[in-house]
Amino acid sequence: GLTPLLVSLLQTRSMVVFQHLAIFVRTAVSTLLYEKSLCISAAGRSATSTGQVVNMMSNDTTQLQRFIQFGGMTLVAPLQIIVALALIYQQVGNATWVGVAFMLALAPVNIVVFSVVGKMRRKVLKYSDLRVKMMNEILAGMRILKYYAWERPFAEEGKIRDSELKALTRLAYVSAVGFSLILLSAPIIQPILVFLTYIKVQDEPLSAATAFTTVALFNIMRFPFAFMPMGMLQ
Repeated sequence: GLTPLLVSLLQTRSMVVFQHLAIFVRTAVSTLLYEKSLCISAAGRSATSTGQVVNMMSNDTTQLQRFIQFGGMTLVAPLQIIVALALIYQQVGNATWVGVAFMLALAPVNIVVFSVVGKMRRKVLKYSDLRVKMMNEILAGMRILKYYAWERPFAEEGKIRDSELKALTRLAYVSAVGFSLILLSAPIIQPILVFLTYIKVQDEPLSAATAFTTVALFNIMRFPFAFMPMGMLQ
């Protein structure tokens, strides 16, 4: 009873430390970008749009924060997986290797899903740059737009927002399907394969204690296995 308590306390403390570190780094980088934007040269202003600066201070710094958070999980994930597999092997013996094979087969799917999500996220950021730049130009030149009655031509530029929403919708669907496949279906299929192999290989029947312990260990291994590719691709 003492070991799960210590594990929970240490995991919670680790998450808090990495969360504070990630927020500190994000705030520091945002402050540096703000200070740089105040003293940037005319050539720098012409080469960088307002939308790019705004997205760097919001989206890019958020990516840096996620990298630090998932980086901590990535460092601990291999150890958690190895310990969980060793404990599962004590419960079901050689049937464990079926679960390992399933995890190895699912690893390329994890990498593909997270790489596609990363590409789609970069596409969304591209549309966000264009949208913020356009809105700043419209707000800065609102008086001229009114003088020359250019409202309707500039209203056509609103299609950039439509493209951004379509990209965000595709990103949400891919993320939902990917996470459902990795975090929800895998922990259900994996124990079934292991238990079927155990019943076929072992002469003794599968007891409730062995089944519930194995399922609990697979649940412990679920999040490290899912977030390890995410930390590598951040």
